[in-house]
Amino acid sequence: MQTLLKFLAAGTLLTALSAQDAKVTVLHGVPGLPAPVQVFANGGLLFAFDYGQQRGPLTLAPGAYQLEVRLNGNPILSTNAVLNANDDVSVIAHLDAAGTPRLAAFGNGLQALNLPSSRLYVRHTAKAPAVDVLLGQGSHTVATVPNLASGASATADVAPGTYSVRLNLAGTSTTVFGPVDVAVENGVGYGVFAVGDAADPSFRLLTQRLPLAAQVTVLHGIPGLPSPVTVRANGNPLFQFDYRDVRGPLVLNPGSYALDVLLGGVPVLAQTAALARGDDVTVVAHLDGNGGNRLSAFANDTSLPASGQARVTVRHLAQAPNVDVAVDDQGNRLATLANLANGQEVTAPVPLGNFEVSLFAAGTTVRAFGPVGFRPQAGVSYQFLAVGSLAGNSFGVEVLQRDLQPAVPSAIATRVGGWGCGPSIAAVPSRFDYGQPFELQVRSAPRNAMAVVVFGDSITAAGALALPLSLQPFGAPTCFLNTNVVASIGALTDAGGNLAIGYLVPRALTGALPPSYFQVGVMGANNSLGLATTEYLELR
Repeated sequence: MQTLLKFLAAGTLLTALSAQDAKVTVLHGVPGLPAPVQVFANGGLLFAFDYGQQRGPLTLAPGAYQLEVRLNGNPILSTNAVLNANDDVSVIAHLDAAGTPRLAAFGNGLQALNLPSSRLYVRHTAKAPAVDVLLGQGSHTVATVPNLASGASATADVAPGTYSVRLNLAGTSTTVFGPVDVAVENGVGYGVFAVGDAADPSFRLLTQRLPLAAQVTVLHGIPGLPSPVTVRANGNPLFQFDYRDVRGPLVLNPGSYALDVLLGGVPVLAQTAALARGDDVTVVAHLDGNGGNRLSAFANDTSLPASGQARVTVRHLAQAPNVDVAVDDQGNRLATLANLANGQEVTAPVPLGNFEVSLFAAGTTVRAFGPVGFRPQAGVSYQFLAVGSLAGNSFGVEVLQRDLQPAVPSAIATRVGGWGCGPSIAAVPSRFDYGQPFELQVRSAPRNAMAVVVFGDSITAAGALALPLSLQPFGAPTCFLNTNVVASIGALTDAGGNLAIGYLVPRALTGALPPSYFQVGVMGANNSLGLATTEYLELR
C-alpha cells in the first residue's frame, strides 16, 4: 500500500483567496435519448452524461461561451452565455411544454440569507402545463409558488426543515406530482428542476445543492484556564465554553470576521478570517510549542474522495515535542508520518478498513497517545486534533467528523456501516433517485464462490438477538451479522471475487422509504465457518 498520509502544509492558517471564476452546474433533463450526450464549451469537450445526471460545479473563467449538447457526435442543442466573475449558473437540457428539447441557463442569486434560512430555486423544465408548487408541513401549506409555467423560475427563502412538496395543475387541487418529503439545511440553496414528461414515468425532480453560507467549528484546546472563555465574532458574543468543548458547525454568511476570545471579559486571543460561501473552517484556541496561547483557523477540504475512501486530517496543536503519526492494520504498520511539529497538519484520502492510530515522540518508540481504533466510513471526513500539554497531563486528541455526502432533497443516499471481515460493499452510484437503477457491488470476496445477499430493516435486533452479532463463536473471527433478514437471494462471485446486482427503489415509495439495509455473506473464506461477511449498506 502506498503511503496513507501525505504531508501537505506547515502551520496552515485560513487564507481567503478572492473568487474570480464563475461556477456552472449542468443537468440532463431530456428523457428517452438513445445514448449519453456530450457537453461542449467553445468547442471543447467537458464531459458526457445521461438523463437525470448532473455535473459540477465547473469552474470557468469569465467570458462568452457557446454551450453545446451533442448526441453521438451530432449537435442537437446550443445556447450562448456570458459568464461574469463570481456568477453561479445552472444549465439544463430539458423539454419545453410541447416536448421540444431546449438548452436553458438559470442564474442562481447569491444574496446573503437571513440566517437561519434556506433558499429554493424552483424551475419548471418539463413537458407539462403550468403548475402551482406547494410546500407543506403537517396538514398546513406554508408556502406556494403559483402558476409556474414551462421555462419559468421562481426563488423563495424558507426556514430550514422538512417539507412535503407537491405540484398541482395551476389554479386547481389536482396533484400531478408528489407529495415528496424534502429536507433543507440552514445556509444552503437548492435548485429544484421538474424534468421529463408529466404524462409518463420519466417525470421527476432533479435537485442541485448550492452552499450559500460558510460553516465554522470551534474547539477549546487550552487547558488550565480559571474559567470558561467567551468567543466573539465582529464583537458579537457567540457562546462560552471550556477546555475540549466543541461548538458548531456555526452557519455564517460570507464576509470578513474578527474572531476573538475573552477570558474574564478581557480579550486574550484574536484572529481574522475571511469566509466565502461553501467554506468549512475549524477554529482552535490552542497552545504553541512553548506553551503560549494561539488562535488558529484551518480550512477543511470538503470535496468528496474517491469511491470507497474517507478523508483524514491530523493537526498537532498541543504543547508537545514533534510526533510521528503511525497507522496500523491488525498489527501491521501501514504508514508513518514522521516529525509532525506544533502548528502543522497532514491530510489525505484513506481506504476503508480497521485501523489503529498512535502518536509517538518523533524518532522514538515512546507512545504519546493511543492506540485508538479507527474505522473510517466512505465519504466521511475525520479530523484528529491534538491539544493540551503533554508535560501537564492535559494532552488529548479530539476527533471531529463530517459527512461529505450531505442529503439532497428527494434523493436516496447510501452509507456503509457496521463490521466486515474482508469483502467490501457499495452502491454505484452512491446517490440516486426513486426509480433510478443502481448496482449493489461487492469487491475482494472469495473467487467463484456462492454468496447470499441479505435484505433487512433493522441493524439493532434480529428477533431476540442483539445486532451486530459476532460470528467468532461459530468459527468466523472478526465477522459479524449486521442486519436482520427480511429477504435473501443467492448469487455467485466472479473470477476476480466481485459481485454486482442491479436494484431500484420504486417511485411509489417516494418519500416513504422504510429502513433498508443490505449485507452479503460469501462462502470460501479461510476460517472454520468458511464464511466472509461485508459491512452493511444503508439506503437513506
